[in-house]
Amino acid sequence: MKEKTPRLVVRGLQKRYRSTVALRDLSLEVSGGELLGLVGPNGAGKSTTVKIICGQLLADDGHVLIDGHDVVHAPLEAKRSTGYVPQELDLHPFLTGRELLELVAGIRGIDASEAATRIDGLLSRFMLAEDQHRMTREYSEGMARKLAVACALVGDPAVLILDESLSGLDPRAAAEVKAVIRERLEAGTAVVLVSHMLDVVERLCTRIVLVDDGRVVASLGPEAMAELALRGESLESFFLNETQA
Repeated sequence: MKEKTPRLVVRGLQKRYRSTVALRDLSLEVSGGELLGLVGPNGAGKSTTVKIICGQLLADDGHVLIDGHDVVHAPLEAKRSTGYVPQELDLHPFLTGRELLELVAGIRGIDASEAATRIDGLLSRFMLAEDQHRMTREYSEGMARKLAVACALVGDPAVLILDESLSGLDPRAAAEVKAVIRERLEAGTAVVLVSHMLDVVERLCTRIVLVDDGRVVASLGPEAMAELALRGESLESFFLNETQA
């Protein structure tokens, strides 16, 4: 039975960069067991939203709750409840894959014995066990992305945010990441997938939020997606019709 309690609550986010308004009263919720696709054109506000959710950027107004923890007033608890895989990876180049996972587990306050068990499982799951003692700077793009996903999962997060996390993966690795996502959904994790690959979002996500000009312009649940299919309209065509030229 999938959990319905919102794990991620975003309310009334406002953000301005000097004369540029990046977010305009943006709100959304993601429940446990729900896979939300966050899509929109470049400059729509997706990256700003994600940075505010992850506590990397302060909003001018509004608030974010991660599993009940306010990202401003309870930042450590919120970050420990969040797993994040950024589009631009910045792995510590002079740590091995295992050392990086151990570092993340330590920051998240996981007991050493439990951390070792989780790390062994993730390295095996992502087929990185043979390369766990290599420096991360020696990893291929696909290996680095799998390691980043493993780092996001080692803390057993309530909210998992994946920013273009399927790009750079070969078909087998992509299938493994998708399988892990399904398992996290069954365990009650709220998952947000930020992607420009609309066909992938359309296939995987249970709900899709379209952002443009700093605001939510559409939220498509299963019924709305079914209506699009009945009309013979793809998510791509809907995206092009609803967003600014």
